[in-house]
Formats: sequence, C-alpha cells, structure tokens
Amino acid sequence: MNELISITKTTINEEEVNAVNARELHEKLGVKTQFKDWMPRRIEEFGFEEGKDFSSILSKSHGRPSKEYTISIDMAKELAMVENNERGREI
Repeated sequence: MNELISITKTTINEEEVNAVNARELHEKLGVKTQFKDWMPRRIEEFGFEEGKDFSSILSKSHGRPSKEYTISIDMAKELAMVENNERGREI
C-alpha cells in the first residue's frame, strides 16, 4: 500500500505519539492558502493546543526562519477532513 503521508514518532505532552509534518500535510491536501497563514488559522479555528495536539519549532535557514509544526495523527485527521476535498478524505 502506498503511504499517502509520512508518519513519524514524536513526543507531545511527555507522551510518544504518531505524528506528521504539517507542511507536508498542507502540500498533500492541495491547500491554496499559504502555509504560514493556513496553519495558525486552523489552530485558532479548532482550538488546537501546543504541547497537546502539536509541537512547533523555528527552522534554521539562510533566510528568514520558518515555523515548522509536528502534529498528532488525530489533529492531522481533523485537518484533512475539514478541507472537504477528495484528497482530505483519502488521507
């Protein structure tokens, strides 16, 4: 079976959980809104909490750092479903 999105292990709220990279989810869902706008809006809209549903870091790069999110499988499922498209249902 082809993997639709890469699943990793991470620690959220002192518990090891299955998780995905939010930027990859955004890309796979085909969201037209820029990631930097989409992710904070979804967090606020659905009441997700850092340390409970996701963790975030500032990535280091040669330019401006970007915020990267590792999100729980449950959060990823909810985000996929609310996009209300075929790809979201597949994921």
